[in-house]
Amino acid sequence: MHREPTPELEERVVRALTASGLIRRKRWPRIWMAAAAVTVAAAVAISALHLGRGKTPGETYVMLLYEDSTFQMPLPGHVAERRAESARWADSLAARGELDLGGRVDGSGPITGMFIIRASTDADAAKVAATCPHLKYGGHIVVRRFFE
Repeated sequence: MHREPTPELEERVVRALTASGLIRRKRWPRIWMAAAAVTVAAAVAISALHLGRGKTPGETYVMLLYEDSTFQMPLPGHVAERRAESARWADSLAARGELDLGGRVDGSGPITGMFIIRASTDADAAKVAATCPHLKYGGHIVVRRFFE
């Protein structure tokens, strides 16, 4: 009987093989395809969020969360803790009216999450991104203003 590995196991195996040099990931084409897909998804989500209601004050920004070889994956048995930490962070943004949408990105690749936030300025958006727990585990975040 054939069983598919869990996404966590598959990612650990791929990371180990990549780190040992046995396989190489072709990242740039996937990054651009994933970024394009995320941008389209963000546009659809923002349009759906804003239909029939007033806009939240400020500009809309897209935060793309990246993982590469420097990212520290959670230890086995601690994935739920890591997700809960991110959820608490997102909930705090939502409570302040700064979060429009957020979550994990399905599939493998360097982009693993996306948040759509509201901020008054580029500097304020960067300050919000700097509070994201993703950074303390070696992740990278790209923040871009989104124009509707």
